[in-house]
Amino acid sequence: MMDIFKKILVATSANSIKPSVISQSNRIAKKQHSHVTFFSVTEEIPKDQLAWGSKLPLEALMANLHEEQQVSLRKIVEKFQRDFTSIDTFNAVGLPFIEVAKKVQKDNYDLVILAAKANSHRRKRFFGSTAVHLMRKCPCPVLALGSNKSKPLKRIVAAIDAYAPTEEGHKLNESILRMASNIAEIENAELHVIHAWKLPDETYLKGWGATSEFERLELVMKKQQSIQKYIDEVIEKTIFHINPPIIKLLEGDAQEEIPLYVQENEIDLVVMGTVCRVGIPGNFIGNTAESILSEVSCSVLTLKPEGFVSPVA
Repeated sequence: MMDIFKKILVATSANSIKPSVISQSNRIAKKQHSHVTFFSVTEEIPKDQLAWGSKLPLEALMANLHEEQQVSLRKIVEKFQRDFTSIDTFNAVGLPFIEVAKKVQKDNYDLVILAAKANSHRRKRFFGSTAVHLMRKCPCPVLALGSNKSKPLKRIVAAIDAYAPTEEGHKLNESILRMASNIAEIENAELHVIHAWKLPDETYLKGWGATSEFERLELVMKKQQSIQKYIDEVIEKTIFHINPPIIKLLEGDAQEEIPLYVQENEIDLVVMGTVCRVGIPGNFIGNTAESILSEVSCSVLTLKPEGFVSPVA
């Protein structure tokens, strides 16, 4: 197992930290010998929301609020800091996702951990605006925890794209597998490697020279073998997990098949990429990734391609 998370930033409220966030960051930090920063952000008070009759100017109110939240965060962390080898706290002022992204870039953090927000009106997981912004714009991997319970991750999915159209996409596949393998070893979890693929329609099959059902099935079999060969090769290059991974080729649209697989197999964590190439605007998540994120209710670890530059300066 490689130490790939030397510095972890935990994005949290200054007034409360979810037990799942504490336990997950602690498990990773112990196995990876990581330094952990618990990071909160004091959001600025809009001038039009100042209370009538306030005797303090806006700057003084913000300074007081900032100090209160700094103290609050430190007091909470003091309760469990002895469980961590290396730990500190930091409170910034501004928009949460911007300040987190800035801190990550300034101090070279390797992982951001935060809690996903549950939508009580639907079974689907609602990733809060901070989580979504960070998935889009934070240069390092982002782990959004889907459960408030302090429980180990038993089953992990690495979702890759064997049809990645660019070299960056194939390198991202390797990063996903390497990351998933490390987390699986940390958690002593079962690792699943999945790829969703869809059969071409009849027009394309005829274009490939398949005029009979037998020829169609032969082409499909060759395609499956090609995908399996690619996955075997990339696994051999990247995965050092003690137990061999479970490999599944899912027939159908990734947007439908991956969430279904996650639900049916009680997956605790999905490791996936948000975009497959650099140069894509930072406010964009690929359609497939966005659809999957809107459907799953487990934790999600998202990665960017090598060379990704955050739009947050």
